[in-house]
Amino acid sequence: MKQLIPASWRLQLKVTQRNWLDWSAGQADQLIHAQRLLDSEKQFFQPQIHLTQPIFTTEYSDNKKHNLALAIAHIQDVLIPPNQIFSFWHLVGSPSRKRGYLAGRAIAKDQLTAEIGGGLCQLSGLIYFLILKAGITPLERHPHSKDIYTEENRFAPLGSDATVVYGYKDLRFRNPFSFPFYFQFDLQSQAIQAAIYAPKVIPELRIEFKRVDLPDGIQIQTIRYELNTTQFEAIDSTFYPTLLC
Repeated sequence: MKQLIPASWRLQLKVTQRNWLDWSAGQADQLIHAQRLLDSEKQFFQPQIHLTQPIFTTEYSDNKKHNLALAIAHIQDVLIPPNQIFSFWHLVGSPSRKRGYLAGRAIAKDQLTAEIGGGLCQLSGLIYFLILKAGITPLERHPHSKDIYTEENRFAPLGSDATVVYGYKDLRFRNPFSFPFYFQFDLQSQAIQAAIYAPKVIPELRIEFKRVDLPDGIQIQTIRYELNTTQFEAIDSTFYPTLLC
């Protein structure tokens, strides 16, 4: 029965369902919108935590950078006030061909494929890694269903990923601080840089991704250490099955 319903209808149903859930949970008015800082206001914000990841050259790397640039334009310099919720898809919107997105590498039904808007998971994963270092625990985050990389072409530690699928899988977190902050990005030819900017100091916490290799995949436990101590909290535990291409 599910296959008889057009994919566009199923997607619209999922989006409508999520909007209703946000409203019923009282979170709809807590989702941030594209409120950008004026240049004159940025002087009060300083870089706190930053990350750089490589962008490897592949068949789809040019398309990926194109897609990343489109999505970054909706997140860059957007203010995240205290106690408000950041939603990747609420800001970025549908990554459709109509909105200029191109085909990029993605995982669909546990298989490596190409889809419109592919490659955005590097951006969502970068944001996820940044907020972990800032001491923020996500409200919603989804790991990839498979590990599609080797150690030679991995651009980020396994376990720092955050896959996003419009209407289905989002990356969300609430600002726990008493002050606002925002993200800034620098998309280069072979790398992407990201940073959290805030008017007060945000200590950078150490994140460890403990790995156990198993016969049919890899188990990753995400650990966050308290500042200047050996005390830690377990953030997540994820099993990544081996990808069968």
